[in-house]
Amino acid sequence: MVNEKDIHIILVEDNPGDALIIQEMLKEIYDDKFDLHRFQRVDEGLKHLNEDFDIMLLDLNLPDSQGIETFNTMNKNAPELPIIILTGLIDEDLAINIVSEGAQDYLVKGQIDKQLLSRSIKYSIERKRIEIDLRNSEEKYRLMVEKIESGLFLINSKNEISYVNRQMADMLGYSMDDLINQDVFNFIQKKCKDVFKKHLKVNNRGIGQTYEIQFLNKNGSPLWVLMSTSPLHKLTGEYIGAISIMTDITARKGMEKSIMDAMIEKDKDFFFIMGNMVEAVKPLIQKEYVEDFQDKFT
Repeated sequence: MVNEKDIHIILVEDNPGDALIIQEMLKEIYDDKFDLHRFQRVDEGLKHLNEDFDIMLLDLNLPDSQGIETFNTMNKNAPELPIIILTGLIDEDLAINIVSEGAQDYLVKGQIDKQLLSRSIKYSIERKRIEIDLRNSEEKYRLMVEKIESGLFLINSKNEISYVNRQMADMLGYSMDDLINQDVFNFIQKKCKDVFKKHLKVNNRGIGQTYEIQFLNKNGSPLWVLMSTSPLHKLTGEYIGAISIMTDITARKGMEKSIMDAMIEKDKDFFFIMGNMVEAVKPLIQKEYVEDFQDKFT
């Protein structure tokens, strides 16, 4: 949470009357226990972005920059600083556009009171903090998925592959792009299709059970894998797809089961990723997929 007794604010506003109104509201909100730095131009504000600010209040129309370009310039140079837009125009399309570009809020001058400003600052700082934490977490999981030796893929409700990591593509002898939007059953040995279908129907909330299944790679050779599948459902129970992770056990199939089990037990990457399957795949799902899968991820 924001420490309201020690908040540092940068205000980029060229209109002295508007700046005074904002300053007076801040005094009422923070009882003078805040640090406000005001600049009238973008180039002036840019010189001070390396200072430790908690929030930026930004007028879009300044002497040296106009409209969304004003925000883009500031956001590019201070991507981790939450920015609240101040404007004299009621432009819903611009508001939607600029928030989608990364602004935390969009406030119209003349409609701002201290309660609205206080709430906007508080939640903008909190949202940005969560956004940064999430981005760092997503990068960690992305690197984890990319570095593991196991294959990983996501299918939608039509059994089409919507994400595949490089390891799985290499196992099957295809490029990653070759596999996207393909029916996963095109790559599964006919006699094993019912096994995979069975694991798609299990409405489990934890780690899917491991099982053996045979794929066919590009040249038609069999590929035996140890796989775990976690079906994904909305809270309503509607099936929306599944995440699977697999490790190649083709070379182990000729071994005694006890020896093979011992080797698999040592495959720490495989079981570690299985335990974090949903979290690991989350940042890799395309934006339009997040809405469908959000019930599973939250």
